Parts: sequence; C-alpha cells; structure tokens
Amino acid sequence: MAVELQYLYQEIKPEYEVRLHTDSCFGHKISWSHVVEGSELSKFLYGDELVFNSGLNYVSEEWLEDFLSAMQEAGAGGVIIALREGKQFPQKIIDWCNEVKLPLFSASWKTPYIDIMRKFSEILLKNEQRETNLIAALKNAIFYPENEELYLNHLERNGFPRDISYTVVILSCHAYDTEQGNQFLTAIQKTLHNRLKKSIIYEEEGKLVILAGGYRGEWLRREFYELCREDPNLYIGAGTTVRRMKDIHRSYENAYTAYQLTKTTIPKNFLTYDELGIYKILTDVKETGIYPMFVREVLGKLIDYDKEHGTEYVRLLKAYFENDCSTVCTAAAVYCHKNTLTYKLNKIKEVLGYDILTNENRVRIMVAFYILQLGSQFGT
Repeated sequence: MAVELQYLYQEIKPEYEVRLHTDSCFGHKISWSHVVEGSELSKFLYGDELVFNSGLNYVSEEWLEDFLSAMQEAGAGGVIIALREGKQFPQKIIDWCNEVKLPLFSASWKTPYIDIMRKFSEILLKNEQRETNLIAALKNAIFYPENEELYLNHLERNGFPRDISYTVVILSCHAYDTEQGNQFLTAIQKTLHNRLKKSIIYEEEGKLVILAGGYRGEWLRREFYELCREDPNLYIGAGTTVRRMKDIHRSYENAYTAYQLTKTTIPKNFLTYDELGIYKILTDVKETGIYPMFVREVLGKLIDYDKEHGTEYVRLLKAYFENDCSTVCTAAAVYCHKNTLTYKLNKIKEVLGYDILTNENRVRIMVAFYILQLGSQFGT
C-alpha cells in the first residue's frame, strides 16, 4: 500500500505551496497521512505516515524540537508544518532532520491541507488496489502457470515484463510470533519493499513470499545472506532464477524446498536451491512413500540390531561414510581405537549381510542416510 514520498511530493508541488527543506525525501514510503498537532499524540501513529501540522503551536524552537523528535521516534515518514508569513525553520533543525533522515516540509497557512490529504488518499488507495491485484496475479502465476491469461498481461502492465529474470524467495521468523502478530516480519517486509524496487511481496501463513524481478542471483543471495547473518532467527529459502514469467512457479517450488530444509536437514538458516546437491533429486521425487521402504531395505537390519542390543552401529556407520570410509579419520572422530573400530565395522557388515564398500552399496547407504536426514517430512 505504501507510496514513495518523492512521488507524492511531485504530485502536489506544481499546485500547492509546499516546500521540501531537507536534502531529499530519503526514499521514504508513505502508508497514510494524519493531522497531528502535538507531540503527545505521536503514540497514535503506526509509522510511515505523512504528518500534517497547522503550525498554530509552533511558538518556540523548543516546541519544534520536541515535536519533530516525537515524530521521528514514532517512525513518521515525513512532516509538513504550516508557517506563519515570514517565519522560517532554524538551520540547526534542518540539519538535525537531515541527520536522522526525517523529511521536513513547510506549507503556507493558505495551503488547503484537506485537498492535499484527499489527493494523497486517492493515490494510496489506488496503489493498494494495484498491489492487491499484483499479489493475485503472482499467486495465479505460481499455482495456475498454464493459465497465462490470469497473470501475464496484468503483470506486464504493471512493470513486470515477461522476458526478464525472476527469483522467488520464502522467508519466516516465527521466533517473533506473538498474539498480536509478528511486528518483526512486518518490519522486514517494509525493508524489502524499499530494497527491492521491482518486487511483489505478500504474507502467507507467517511466511513472506517474495518475487524479485530483474535482479542478479548473486546480488540477491548477498542481500538475504546479510539478513540471516544479522539475525539467526530468520529462515530463508531462495529458488532458482528463471528467465520466463511462465516459469515463476518453478522458482517458487524450488524456494519452498530450500526453505523446508533450512535448520533441519541442512544446518543453515539461508539456503538456495542451487546448493542442495542430492537433496534436489530426493525432494523432487513424487512417490516419497518409497523412502521408508528403501531405508528398511538398506539399513533395516542394522537399525533393528541397535534397538535390540543397545548398540550405536547406525551412528558409527554414518560417521564412517562422513569420513570418506577412512578408518583412521573415523576413529579420531568418534574417539575410538582403530582396532576396536575395525572390529565394529566387521560386525556391521555381518549384521547387514553385504559388503558395505562396493560402489553400488556405498551409493545405497549414502542415499539412505540422506533420506534419514530429511526426516519426518517424508515418513522416515
């Protein structure tokens, strides 16, 4: 719903006596506008509003400092104050606004605030409807890709050409869920809207679905990696970058796969589909019911033996393969004497009833361990 303050200013500048005093609008986006006459009313702001003030209370520099400070702390996207004829903002106030990046405007007492606010409201509501339609088009591109008439033309009309690159990213931060919602997720959504100018973002079941258009995969990976580095409570999965709008659904499916594997199967909170390795194949299999049967076929006897005798041969075999089937490296990793390890490996071969070091059996064992790593999502 938010609209660039720079755009709103350009819309009223030719017609109304409103002047920008700070260096710029600082890239702020405005979600709504309010009339606020005193700093004590800042508690009613939600953030990103454009604040209008009549200037009647502006009788001292101290009042102005207190008022602007309150608006800045409340997260206002900008402030417009009507000035009596001949009155100016002190330079130190303008410098402070530049420092904290709070856009400051003046208006004359003749400026019809109600007309400006009505104009802004029309623009904001129109933009909200546009975003709603874009989200609906994106969902159609994801879930009904074969029906291009449901999304292609609408996306193109709103600045998303069919022949640029598209990447879908899925993000969540459930650690910050509260009964009142997830304010942290809302803040991230605002940040991403500002960072990704050509994007569509919507929330679904506590997750953000982000479509980024025209960005290089490397740049996107760097941006989201920085987010995860700053906060380990974020879970992010990025799909492949596709070159056609009709393939957006594939990027979404890949992003969802990567997102599911974060911090569970693979101990990272940011994963791209391209780095999943063999998990690409395993998660792409439609008949995942074969996985438990495959694990039983390959490791079932060893699993049963561990349960019956209280041994940890499955864990030991996994460590052996993680150390490239090196007896020396495995012994060091599990703090076991080399001779003891050799004895246990021979026992494992005996229980399984096959040679664990033939090429075929090594592949089967490693795949079985990968499936076990995937865990309950595939019934193993």
